[in-house]
Amino acid sequence: MTAITLRIPDAMDKPLRDAAADAPSLNDYILKAVRRQMTLDAGRKLAAIQPLDLEGEGDVL
Repeated sequence: MTAITLRIPDAMDKPLRDAAADAPSLNDYILKAVRRQMTLDAGRKLAAIQPLDLEGEGDVL
């Protein structure tokens, strides 16, 4: 595991904490958001390399 330091601008602090209100912790909320974005980015890269016909598969990126 790698530790990182994330600096949150003052203007984003309250909206971010409000969005994470139902999460176990702010750290957990941010980690989940980063993982989700990494998955979407990887999917977009793969789709650009070899477009797949997923019509009818039920999954959407």
